[in-house]
Amino acid sequence: MSGKIVDDTRHEKVLSYMRLFLESPTCIEQLLEWKLLDMVESCLQLNSDYRVSSVAIRFLGDCLAVPQQGRDAWLAINHRDQCILRWVIENVDSQHALVRFACLYFIRQAAVMADERFDGLVMAVDYQRFILRRLLDSSYFVVTEACALLGSMFYRSGSMDSVLCGLVERLVGRRFDAQSTPHKMAVLATAVVLFAIPEEPVRTYALEQFSQTRLEMYLFDDDRLIRDKALDILELTLRLSSDSACLAQVVESLGSRLSQRTVKRKVYALVALRGLAAIVKEVPANSALCSPEALSQCLGIVHSALAILLHVYGIQHQVPESAGTSEALAAIEMEVLDLMDGPQPGSSAIANSVACEAARVVREYCRTTFDQRVFAVLEQLLENKAVQRNAQQLQLVLDAIIHCLRLAKQASFSHLLVLPSIVANFAIQAPGLKLLFDLVLESISDQDDADSAQFVQLLAQSVKARLADVEWEVRDTALEFISASAGTLEWTRARGLIADGDLLDDVVSALSDTEEYVRASGAQALVAILGSADAEFRQLVADHSSLGCRQLEQLVNDSEAFVKRAALDLVYALGDHAVNGRLEGREWMQCLTYSKLYQMGDDPDFEVRVRCAKILALLARWMHFAGIAAGDRAFVVELQADALLLDMCRDSSRYVRRVCLDGLLEMKRSYEIGGGSEVAEADEERSGKRQTVERGEESFYRKLCDIDFARLESTLTAEHLYQEALDTQVEKMMTETQDPNIGNNILDCY
Repeated sequence: MSGKIVDDTRHEKVLSYMRLFLESPTCIEQLLEWKLLDMVESCLQLNSDYRVSSVAIRFLGDCLAVPQQGRDAWLAINHRDQCILRWVIENVDSQHALVRFACLYFIRQAAVMADERFDGLVMAVDYQRFILRRLLDSSYFVVTEACALLGSMFYRSGSMDSVLCGLVERLVGRRFDAQSTPHKMAVLATAVVLFAIPEEPVRTYALEQFSQTRLEMYLFDDDRLIRDKALDILELTLRLSSDSACLAQVVESLGSRLSQRTVKRKVYALVALRGLAAIVKEVPANSALCSPEALSQCLGIVHSALAILLHVYGIQHQVPESAGTSEALAAIEMEVLDLMDGPQPGSSAIANSVACEAARVVREYCRTTFDQRVFAVLEQLLENKAVQRNAQQLQLVLDAIIHCLRLAKQASFSHLLVLPSIVANFAIQAPGLKLLFDLVLESISDQDDADSAQFVQLLAQSVKARLADVEWEVRDTALEFISASAGTLEWTRARGLIADGDLLDDVVSALSDTEEYVRASGAQALVAILGSADAEFRQLVADHSSLGCRQLEQLVNDSEAFVKRAALDLVYALGDHAVNGRLEGREWMQCLTYSKLYQMGDDPDFEVRVRCAKILALLARWMHFAGIAAGDRAFVVELQADALLLDMCRDSSRYVRRVCLDGLLEMKRSYEIGGGSEVAEADEERSGKRQTVERGEESFYRKLCDIDFARLESTLTAEHLYQEALDTQVEKMMTETQDPNIGNNILDCY
């Protein structure tokens, strides 16, 4: 590779291609036969581009990680004059972050070997100081790789590495006020690594090193990134701790800073609430801490969070007292309420931030526990106008309600009868509505028809109302729900919603919506309905007064490609059912003309051309094999679907060619098995034109026989595209400027 290439992604792309070879069962043996190590050494010369050198070392590291073969590569590296290992040792502190990363990556992959050769390598780089330097590196990627190396080396041969234990203690033991921001990030990154190691001695060691007292300083740091990372580690400690007293310690430490009347009280309040959210989230998942007393404390935390929420929005609702409300928790609640009632500027922004964090506490609790009293307060919050005007707050409350209902439906379906009224709440926008509809589909699928009949009836009314929403995203989401209902539910269940709920008119009306996304979703919903409905309702869709030839023609002529795709899917669905005798009606066919089909066959969007080819194959099969009626034959012949389908075999897209090839092969087999349409021949015989039809059928069959299907099939694979590119005279395909290595190279496409 040229050293003048400035785009590093090209090197990454080459590396990704090389890694694909490592999936072979004999890849290492083959690479060693090809003298891989000689090639790597040539990439490590003094005059080599550092990017090329780093790619070579990383690929060699990947070779070491190949299961059951990596040791062969490791032995081959050590049996040489150790040029490669010397280069790694000399460049671990390179000025280039990419090289430092590559050396770390190689050493981490070599750590799997765990033999005396690897021990010699890490001793040569003085791995305690080396890892410490990399943990404090300015590059995020280098720090991440250093953490991975620390994790792979910390616990080996059934015991912790004493040298790395000393590194951790040296890193953590530095006085907090003397730590720089990179040092603090290194400390917290080390904590994450140690907690991720599954061995019990390591986790016990990590809990000792990162106690609540030490973690508190990072939780209330001035840097937001430090605080966020420390909160993540707080969750880990709560997840892994077995000390039941740690809950009280965490709550007390969170409240101690909040009681200090400083300018940072707002930050302290938000940290305290996020810490309480961590308790509520992790305690139920930790069997060692999940005692009745701990769950009572979690409920007390949730009640305090609800009290804060109700206070923010001025809702008069008495939150019940909880036995789990400790003095420290009550102090946190009072301090937060006092902070919001203070005269300081920006109090409304403070109240909004505090309310959001309090809502997160409730949401985390509702993930694992359903409490009727908590749910009642959430319903009241959802109806509050102030909450509805705050999109973030509304989404948090809605998430909590959805978690509650998902747990409640396991106990009794009656809890879900509130869902239709929530769906009908016009304050809930598309993202929240989609979550509600997902829950609805789960609920209908899990219940008997008798249990869900009333629920479905109420739901249909709510969906009908949302289909008339002023926001197009909501209408689009409602149509996607109807499509998902038809596609995933049994028709006996979906019919109660779509047919009995009288939603068909609204779906068909969506085809004329002013928003193109809604038009496309309406067409897709009809396709889903046609695919799962019974014959009676399918005919009802085809005979709908607003789904005539003119409406379909307007939809097919839409200016947006994705609407056109959905329209062609609808035309194909109607045509497929009609051709196979499952549907009466010819509006789907009459919306097509030869010029329109020819134009769509040359559409810039290849997916439109794919759908056009499917319709042409359908029409051609109908004309030649499906027994077309005499009244329709003249119209279909005018479309010349068979000729257009043959012409599209030369399309530039292999996906279009695939559809054409499949359709033509199917017709050729049909000719060879049973000949053309007997009904068509009988009709033409009565008209005195049988001989002409036979000549036409014979002519088309001869064209099919002349097609080299094997050659067409060979052009449909991705490998053919690569070979086509390699066979091209690249020099003629490039337009170089005066600058080297800048041009339009055809190989860049691959």
